[in-house]
Amino acid sequence: MSDTAPINPFVEKTYQDTYELLVSIRDYISGSMQDEAGVLDPPDQLRLTRELSSMTRDLTDAMAWLMLQKAISAGELSQEEANTEPAGNLGEKADDADEVEDAEGLARLPLTVRSLIDRSRRTCALVRQLAADSIKAEI
Repeated sequence: MSDTAPINPFVEKTYQDTYELLVSIRDYISGSMQDEAGVLDPPDQLRLTRELSSMTRDLTDAMAWLMLQKAISAGELSQEEANTEPAGNLGEKADDADEVEDAEGLARLPLTVRSLIDRSRRTCALVRQLAADSIKAEI
């Protein structure tokens, strides 16, 4: 009998989706971003850069938590050890920006970026939910 728990299929699928999304963001930055950013006004160029940075940071935090869960399932870490390891900041994001301005600003970004933003937000929300469920299961 194995000491390792089977990996949660939601964790594995979300890990793969998060990895693929990070690769898509990398490909966009190294590919068509320069051309698409060139036609934007300077404030929207800044928004583009900020959104890409924010997505990368949030997905990296999500990936850190997912990798810890995989390590626990593989028996490489105990739950107690994982609780002492920093796993990114999965907390809810505090958004100070006016929602109307945010929606208008996002609408001016290229469609490719808006799609990446949507996928990133959904993925991070899913990881936050998985983390919350994980904490509830420990109690």
